[in-house]
Amino acid sequence: MPWELSVAGTLHLNDITTPHGRRPRIHGGSAVYFSLAAARHAVVNLCGIVGSDAADEFRDLLHDRNIDLGSLVVSQTPTFHWHAVHDYDRWVAREGESTPGCDDEWQPVLVERAAAAPVLFLGSLSPHLQLSVARQSRAHLVGSDSMTSWVERDRGAVEAVVEASDVLFLNRTELAVLVPEHAGDWRSGATSLLGRNRLRAVVVKAGPAGAAVVTHDGTVEKPAALVDVVVDPTGAGDALAGGFLGACARAERDDNTFFSDALDVGLRCAAAAIACFGTEGLLSN
Repeated sequence: MPWELSVAGTLHLNDITTPHGRRPRIHGGSAVYFSLAAARHAVVNLCGIVGSDAADEFRDLLHDRNIDLGSLVVSQTPTFHWHAVHDYDRWVAREGESTPGCDDEWQPVLVERAAAAPVLFLGSLSPHLQLSVARQSRAHLVGSDSMTSWVERDRGAVEAVVEASDVLFLNRTELAVLVPEHAGDWRSGATSLLGRNRLRAVVVKAGPAGAAVVTHDGTVEKPAALVDVVVDPTGAGDALAGGFLGACARAERDDNTFFSDALDVGLRCAAAAIACFGTEGLLSN
């Protein structure tokens, strides 16, 4: 049996605009993109919060897809609604006015099945919530993600999450903010983090340029998987992490030599995510 995975992350409603059009009320969030990618390979236990206004929609989206919702909290407060316009020249998202939701009231609690899963992914959240989940988990392979805003706001807590992780997933900008002394060289920046407590791999995401995995054994760079058109880059990083850790779970391997193969799987999941608006690519490919 493949190892089970758990993920702590967000469930959001997204209003997305790209050069290919606009889609309101797309179901997204880090936990959703990760789960749909990882569930191709093993059972995923999803831990997050969603408003009652959208809970049934998310259940319909995720049911019968190898995803257990035992750690999902349903709030009477509406679901967080994110508005963003993607800039394809700089590959960044310009955020519009978002509708506050239930995220701030969430205190994550892992049910026993989720706590016992051998693989855990801490999606981009408040680092204090990430640490709370990590303390509840008995996983032996822990991956985590963050954002520039969290590093700038609470560097000490983010560094504690790094030290509680085996694999860290960051893009080059986020990595430069976390280790500014290596801002001009992502390879040395990633290498400088290795060995911080249990951290042994850094996956450095580079958008259209692909990604790399850095370990004490060296750096392996991979090109992005080809797609005909980049329709919507939302969730690509979470899908990459889902594919990567899902591949580890399916193979029941977490050694450095396997991480190159896992990165290939992650990049294919990222390509599926960006080929359509929202989660359509992960649902159909």
